[in-house]
Amino acid sequence: MVVVDFLTIGIILFIVCLLLSGFFSSSEVALISITRTKVRALVNQGRKGAEALDALKRSNDTIALTTLIGNIIANVAVAVLATAIAVTLYGTATGIAIAAVVTVLLLLVFGEIGPKMYASRHTEDVALRVARPILYFSKVLYPVLWVSDRIKGQFAFRPGVTDPTVTEAEIKEWIDVGEEEGTIEEEERDMLYSVLRFGDTTVREVMTPRVDVVMVEDVATLEGALAILNETGFSRIPVYHERIDNIVGLLNVKDVFSAVFRQQTSATIANLMYEPYFIPESKKIDELLKELQVKKQHMAVVLDEYGSFAGIVTVEDMLEELVGEIMDEFDEEDPEVQQIEDGVYLVDARTWVEHINDDLELSLPLTDAYESIGGLVIERLGHIPRRGEVVKIEESNITLVVMQVRGRRLVKVKLIVAPRNGQGEAR
Repeated sequence: MVVVDFLTIGIILFIVCLLLSGFFSSSEVALISITRTKVRALVNQGRKGAEALDALKRSNDTIALTTLIGNIIANVAVAVLATAIAVTLYGTATGIAIAAVVTVLLLLVFGEIGPKMYASRHTEDVALRVARPILYFSKVLYPVLWVSDRIKGQFAFRPGVTDPTVTEAEIKEWIDVGEEEGTIEEEERDMLYSVLRFGDTTVREVMTPRVDVVMVEDVATLEGALAILNETGFSRIPVYHERIDNIVGLLNVKDVFSAVFRQQTSATIANLMYEPYFIPESKKIDELLKELQVKKQHMAVVLDEYGSFAGIVTVEDMLEELVGEIMDEFDEEDPEVQQIEDGVYLVDARTWVEHINDDLELSLPLTDAYESIGGLVIERLGHIPRRGEVVKIEESNITLVVMQVRGRRLVKVKLIVAPRNGQGEAR
């Protein structure tokens, strides 16, 4: 009678401990796998167990250590009970052998593989169900967890510094997976990528360079300024004094039109212009956009490292980094890179070499001496280029031909990619 009672209790405890082993295994997978973003969404939805889950996700180390300790205790208990039951039924030698085989098989199937596979497929449901019990168990193990934290703090390579739970690279991977599965459209993917790049983009990359800026002198007449504004279609232009490097203000077309319409003969450009906002070309555009919003301005004047006028940047220039080119009735669409035929392209000389490499999958050389394709031509020639001059980039198997020059400024370049199987000829 005593043997039967012992076996019955032992088998019941064995099953309970086996279930606990599966519980801790599934808890580990579910709680570690679920993301902080998903947990926040569950908390906002008011799901049962979400608050406990949010408390646990503040430290994945706590989750890992708590489930590990619980798993070890359950597995040891399973092994001890299985051995005791088998020895009672079959004797010492045979019982130990049977207990070892049975324990390994049952723990693999019901304590590890089965629970972990289920948890990986039903992460959200499992995480919500186990969050509260695991949270309570972690409080019971608080002394152990406290000692563990102290040890980790002593031996950590960078104490107090933790890696981010979500990296930019992981976000990009999620975006790519979303596009592959049809959840995200290609245009949405491009915009999301633009948002991620936005904070790393400098003013220098998006500004209108000095040579392309339309300006007016402060001593010009209002009629002359209005004619420039009407011809270009711009709503604001910089005002300079004596030298174009000396920017003294910004002129708004509404102020000029209002003064001319009211026939204010005493009004001058110096009276109507407002103070410009000067910024360095190395400034990040996300910071500048916030500053312009606060100042309620739409344009900033860009200075280089020596304090000289380098160009202008507008709110539209920055927004185009997110949504692409914003065309209006005054803009004439002229792509930076136009394909003439296979392997032949007409390129705006201001186009960045890095962008051409990315768009056309080329390997044009990149150095600190230049940024644009025009700069590459000038660097290789060593002088201001003349129409028809040719630059051969031997290492990239590419030929550059100067197609258009305006004054001392290079405007258009023909880019010829030689065939893969042989050297192409310049056309």
